[in-house]
Amino acid sequence: MPKIKFLLTDIDDTLTDEGLLGPEAYASMWALHRAGVKVLPITGRPAGWCEMIARQWPVSGVVGENGGFYFRYHNKKMHRHFFFDAKVQVENRLKLDHIKEEILKLVPGCAIASDQFCRLMDLAIDFCEDV
Repeated sequence: MPKIKFLLTDIDDTLTDEGLLGPEAYASMWALHRAGVKVLPITGRPAGWCEMIARQWPVSGVVGENGGFYFRYHNKKMHRHFFFDAKVQVENRLKLDHIKEEILKLVPGCAIASDQFCRLMDLAIDFCEDV
């Protein structure tokens, strides 16, 4: 029987419960890590969150902002790998800024997500989390 080598998982409401990472989930990740299973959270959450997760959780890396990047903390160094090169990232940011203005103008009751300041690759519009 082959040994499990990788565990890919969502974070929100999979590892967390109502936004909190409980001791059972955290302990389970440590148990998997110690058993040699590479845990890889996949999330839509921002780069700022992913930086902290890669540094402090017992994970082999984290995919963030819906696949925009992969961060891996290894040998006391953060390794950041982006789906798009720097030129395309700038072009995409301009497009997202335009989309943001349109959404805010056309969708009543929405706002920019409170964690937008730590996003690199995407745009998060909040309509039910903090507003």
